[in-house]
Amino acid sequence: MAKSTREGTRGRSYGLHLILDGYGADSKRLTDVGLLYKTLNRLPEQIGMTKVGFPHIIQFSKKPIAGISGFIFIVESHISVHTYSEQKFISVDVYSCKQFEPNTAIQYLKKVYGIKKIETQVLMRGKSFKP
Repeated sequence: MAKSTREGTRGRSYGLHLILDGYGADSKRLTDVGLLYKTLNRLPEQIGMTKVGFPHIIQFSKKPIAGISGFIFIVESHISVHTYSEQKFISVDVYSCKQFEPNTAIQYLKKVYGIKKIETQVLMRGKSFKP
């Protein structure tokens, strides 16, 4: 489970930043450009965000960093994903100025990529920001 230092359920910060590192993921899924596109296209709605445009994806074949990376802008900020298929590793950032439930994103990504072990951090960003 993700741990947060948020105060109460709404928090007292400008934004929330989920950092997820996943190990033991399915290497075939980590190389699937279509799956990453679908993931980035669907994840914003899963966590109550609004996507802006379409996912942007690039593929790397140079070893040892072979994998794919994707990014989607959301009205509230962004989501980025980087995969390393040979290492069965996935790295994800979800940053939003709107509060969201990190565990919803964590469980979604775990299921989609078959992640065996997950390390997460949830950071409050902009604690002194005055809108």
